[in-house]
Amino acid sequence: MTFLLEGLAGLGVASLLVVALAEWGKFRVKAEKGFNWIGLAGVWFLFAGAIEVASVSAGVMPNIATYLGVGVTSSVFAIFQIIGWIFALIGTLFAAYEVLVEK
Repeated sequence: MTFLLEGLAGLGVASLLVVALAEWGKFRVKAEKGFNWIGLAGVWFLFAGAIEVASVSAGVMPNIATYLGVGVTSSVFAIFQIIGWIFALIGTLFAAYEVLVEK
């Protein structure tokens, strides 16, 4: 369970927590589109974190890199990570624009 607070999985949980707290604090109404993108980035970060955790060998159990190969695993990890960062950037820009300019 500690892997949820480390690396990209922790960033994904933090991104989703930001969206949940914005909904709870009634702030999400001001920047709906931006927080949707930030939540989507959180999901992609969770996927990247899951691949990161599954790629680490845990004792005698085979890992995902054994089945897919190290190149494929690291490529998929990099793609998920890059898409997550792009969505987080878009979400941050949308949220800032919607809060500062539009409303």
